[in-house]
Amino acid sequence: MKSYGQFCSVARALDLLGERWTLLIVRELLSGSTRFGDVRRGIPRISRTMLAARLRELLDAGVITRDSGEDGPTYALTEAGQELMNTVRDLGTWGQKWL
Repeated sequence: MKSYGQFCSVARALDLLGERWTLLIVRELLSGSTRFGDVRRGIPRISRTMLAARLRELLDAGVITRDSGEDGPTYALTEAGQELMNTVRDLGTWGQKWL
């Protein structure tokens, strides 16, 4: 039987990652996007406001970093964000097969 702690961990992860657009943003960052505009071009239907909100949530959760540069801010995945690579890949594979 699964433990209550494992249930809570999944629930907390879904609170962050289960929001619409969030894993697509992670996918864009995994693909090499580093700037707000690059991420937005990779997810054309996301609004600027929603993208900014999701980036802030990922930043607050420690999944991404934001660095200010001469040409504007850049975003990068932390170690925690990089560890989502297999999850994003496997979810995409599952979606292609079953949806």
